[in-house]
Amino acid sequence: AHGTEKETVLAHKAAIDRHLEEAGIPVGYTNVFWGGRSEIKPSEILPSAYREWCARRGLDPESMRG
Repeated sequence: AHGTEKETVLAHKAAIDRHLEEAGIPVGYTNVFWGGRSEIKPSEILPSAYREWCARRGLDPESMRG
């Protein structure tokens, strides 16, 4: 998510955080990188937790690599 208005960016961040939690993706925290155009990025997703999440959904985590 990108934006220049703080309240809008924080609302998007809250929605992303809720979505990750509802999807069962354990995330240590998310962060907003403030600048000319702010960005929200999930941080600290444990590789083992990601592999477990993929396995529960029948996904191969290696196929998700770009």
